[in-house]
Amino acid sequence: MLKRLPRCPSKHVLLSFLLIVGALVCCLIPGVARADTVTKVDNLLDHIGGDVYITKEPSAKPGAEQGQYWSEGQWKNVSDVPKDGSSRAMENGWQIYWWKGKWGGCYAVWRYTTGPDTLSENAKAFPGFKFRFNDIGYTSTGERIDWIIEFTQVNAWKWNRHHVGWFTPFEITTNFGIQLAAEAYEGDLKAKPQIPPDRVGVESTYRTRVVKHGTEDLIDPNSEVDTLYWDIDQPADWNEVTNATNYTSDWRESIWKVSGYKDEALIRKDAIPNWLEVKPDGRGFLSKQNDGTQNARDSRSEVVMKSAPEFMTKWRGWSCSTAMGFDTVVRAYPKWSDPVKDPPTQVKNRGEVAEFNVKQTFPFVVEANKAKSIVMTDTLDPALDASKAEVKVYKGGTDVTSNWTISVSGQTVTATAKNTGHGHVEGEHTFKIRVPVSETADLSSYEQQDDQGNKFWKVPNQASIAINEESKPTNTVHVLVPYEATGSAQLKATKRLDGGQLKDGQFTFRLKDEQGSELDVKTNDADGNVTFRALDYTLADVGKTFTYTITEDGGAESGYTYDTHSETVTVKVEDAGQGKLNVVVTYDADGAAFVNSYAPKVPLAVLKQNSDSHAPLGGAQFTLYLDDGDGSFTSADQPAVTYSDEALQHPIAGSVVTTGLLDGKAIYYGLEREKTYWLKETGAPLGFNLDSQAHEIIVGSDGVISTRDSNGVVAPLSTPDGVSTITIVDVPIPILPGTAGAGITGILLVGAILALGGGGRALYIKKRNGYMYRHNGYYR
Repeated sequence: MLKRLPRCPSKHVLLSFLLIVGALVCCLIPGVARADTVTKVDNLLDHIGGDVYITKEPSAKPGAEQGQYWSEGQWKNVSDVPKDGSSRAMENGWQIYWWKGKWGGCYAVWRYTTGPDTLSENAKAFPGFKFRFNDIGYTSTGERIDWIIEFTQVNAWKWNRHHVGWFTPFEITTNFGIQLAAEAYEGDLKAKPQIPPDRVGVESTYRTRVVKHGTEDLIDPNSEVDTLYWDIDQPADWNEVTNATNYTSDWRESIWKVSGYKDEALIRKDAIPNWLEVKPDGRGFLSKQNDGTQNARDSRSEVVMKSAPEFMTKWRGWSCSTAMGFDTVVRAYPKWSDPVKDPPTQVKNRGEVAEFNVKQTFPFVVEANKAKSIVMTDTLDPALDASKAEVKVYKGGTDVTSNWTISVSGQTVTATAKNTGHGHVEGEHTFKIRVPVSETADLSSYEQQDDQGNKFWKVPNQASIAINEESKPTNTVHVLVPYEATGSAQLKATKRLDGGQLKDGQFTFRLKDEQGSELDVKTNDADGNVTFRALDYTLADVGKTFTYTITEDGGAESGYTYDTHSETVTVKVEDAGQGKLNVVVTYDADGAAFVNSYAPKVPLAVLKQNSDSHAPLGGAQFTLYLDDGDGSFTSADQPAVTYSDEALQHPIAGSVVTTGLLDGKAIYYGLEREKTYWLKETGAPLGFNLDSQAHEIIVGSDGVISTRDSNGVVAPLSTPDGVSTITIVDVPIPILPGTAGAGITGILLVGAILALGGGGRALYIKKRNGYMYRHNGYYR
């Protein structure tokens, strides 16, 4: 009767029992036993990722024979194995030879199973062997790699009624690359023809190490190695009589995690229950049925297992082979680090250029997993003038801007890769963005930072890198803009004109600082407002008090009295926060008030008349003197400044006027208010006596001109035609008859009488003050 398997070697029964017991114990301990994750995906091949790329798949193809085997304490090239059917010795009794007819030709590792190595139903353990495959790819960091596979143990068994002359657990094929194998023949390896293959079971345990090219050093231990094992579809054995298959035995074609693997593995969504069985712990993947293909990656009887750079695997199979994963094509873009922006802070004044460095180490890729899109985006803060932004891209120290499309739209700067394939967007890249700080942006609402008494506004900046539309932000950096507090004061004055109508632009005012430097010149408006330009203050002015003076320009316009005082104004500057200054302006009690008065100079008319007929007398000369302040006419009084025209453009020389021949009148223009003058006739008309009296002319503040009469009474002059007029009469000089005339005696008698009487009257008048002033303005 046929002895059924399991093909577990009898000498291992006790060990297996102990392992089972140990597993049960672990299950009873909370938190110790847990299953690995098995993720089901739609398209398994598209989800192959990791950080390790095999770009030169080891195989038996000419030019792809990178393999070496370990023999006699050294590595020997597989390509040196002759293809004449002879073998080369490896370690531990293994040999390698060129198997011409297998898988398009392959290098097979084999051994005879005769004598002490004869196989039975119970598994026989054989020591291992190892291979090295050099420079077969690189990592996502660009590091070249070698791949070392060390078989630590190979177990083999057969059916009891079959004879196995030799078997192979490992093949380097032309058609399918490297395979784990369980293949055997009955006869001698060199027999011609070969006896058809016999059924053999193999369990291989092997360690894989991904090392830096030319060394024994592992690559970065954080690297992820994704390995695709495919065509796992053969049963454990066939019934010798019925050819029935066994897809329930743990010894059917399968792949098992031993150590160094990550928790997650990938299979396609319909793999369970159709094509694979997954052990409850998620670490064993066993065939479920024949998938109908032979050695083809069809994403059905396949599994992707993720591991660290060093891992151990166990494979089992009956008269079958499984691709070992060297044809794994990474299609998923690798994990990539967060981009970094620097410098963390930089101090820049308004208008100065800030420079940001966005640094990203892009993974190395192969054609199958290159990114569909890579975009750097930096939306600049409004405090930065994006219209003047410049972008350069460097790979290492090399300018690679030409591989990027640079654009600036509004405040957003983007750099889009033109070619994302191998040799382009890989390794460390730096995006240098240069942009000036806005000279006009309002920073008052920005966060502030105080650094050893120095205040700054913090202008934030953050960029992002998007790969295949997955975006990662950089850290946030800041441009520290020296804190600026601004404020202004507009100093003002007021103007009043007493006695006149104020006109726009009539008077001029000057604003000066403490050093006397002129800051502004302005005139008043029609309402008397004087507004100087705004004075601006900055943070440097905080705590200071500024003193300014406002003065009015003097003038010579007739009738105006100008305010000559200087107005002092103080300005105190304080920080109000949020970029604002509190500017306090202090005036005196009435503010900066200037008052001018308008008192137009007045004219004085002198009318000379005959005392008898009151007829106008022309040719009389008068001089007008300005009183020196003593109230009496003396030689110290000087001729006044007067004018012959109303516009006061033509001064009267010596202030001497002559009355007109027709109207007996002369006019002085330009007498000042609140002044006293003396009018004196300095030349009498022909035939008339000279008036020797100095007449006091008093000009009031209201422009009314008065004079003092013989009684000392001050009375205003009459104002015919609106002009104050003083009338002065002259007495004619008497004309005596000739001595030879008739009737002389009578005439002399009458004259003597008149002279006697008139002389007495004249004497009386002269005794008083020379002439009598009449209220009607006439003298007699």
